[in-house]
Amino acid sequence: MNGTHLNGLEGTNPLGFLAALGIQVAFASKPEQPSLWWSDDITPHAIIDNDFSIERISEQALKIFAEWKDSPALNPKRIDDSTMDKGDELKFASSDIRLYLKRGCQCSSSGALASALVAEGSIDRKGEAKPSDLYFTAGQQKFLDMARQILGGVSQEEVLTGLRGPWSYKSQLPSLMWDISDDRVYALTADDPAKDKKLTNPGPEALAILGLSLYPVFAGRGRTLTQGCSGSWKNGYYSWPLWYKPARPHSVKSLLTHASVPDQQPMNTDRYHWFCSWSISKILRSEIRRSSQGGYGTFAPSDVIWQDQRNTTLKK
Repeated sequence: MNGTHLNGLEGTNPLGFLAALGIQVAFASKPEQPSLWWSDDITPHAIIDNDFSIERISEQALKIFAEWKDSPALNPKRIDDSTMDKGDELKFASSDIRLYLKRGCQCSSSGALASALVAEGSIDRKGEAKPSDLYFTAGQQKFLDMARQILGGVSQEEVLTGLRGPWSYKSQLPSLMWDISDDRVYALTADDPAKDKKLTNPGPEALAILGLSLYPVFAGRGRTLTQGCSGSWKNGYYSWPLWYKPARPHSVKSLLTHASVPDQQPMNTDRYHWFCSWSISKILRSEIRRSSQGGYGTFAPSDVIWQDQRNTTLKK
């Protein structure tokens, strides 16, 4: 099937998947919006309509990055324009959560990001907002400050490199830790990887911030529930679908909502027959690992937990 192949955005890497979603978000305000689907290679990569070249994507993305960087969703303030306490860490006081969500949702597409980060009524034992399961920062790292640095510092060439691949890992801009290469296990290296200066790919990182907005959070019993995530805060999983037919933005939102594999669900349920009818080729899942000190998060390499077993020639 013809289309613009984005070889750098691999569907087996959560960062590549979120970045591909971010492309559709970048064009949300435009009359013409791209369809998205995935190749049938051993390592699937994102494909979008022929009308959307990588140059067109990068130009539109940079415009949206600038808008989001200055939006209320990434700059939480009170009515008097004062900065919210621990706002950059998303550790809002309970009384500030509603105001943050209200101001954030008054904006265009960036408003959805606020609803993907915190939920009203979902607080921790300290009475502070409990963020999304996809919040991997901790300690001195401040999520919103890092996101603003990425969106404000990424260049068009870095976006193009991220789309084309291979990723170069040359930038010193922050990382929100959604790349599976961030899961650097000390036991498998000769030296402590924490001593190395971490280099990143800000193009996919910036697009993934847009893509995160498609994963709303909700107040659950004792914790924040994140669409696409399961398990507990310390022992969680993130799962996502890959599909082989072009899907418009609203269809993609539906797939993200319904195409998941809950823990311990029998494999013979109707849900898995629906996957085939929805043109889903596979469901992948990555373990969310959090350090015992500080709670920094990373994604483990992904596993295929469901796959369409039909002849792949039917998908072409």
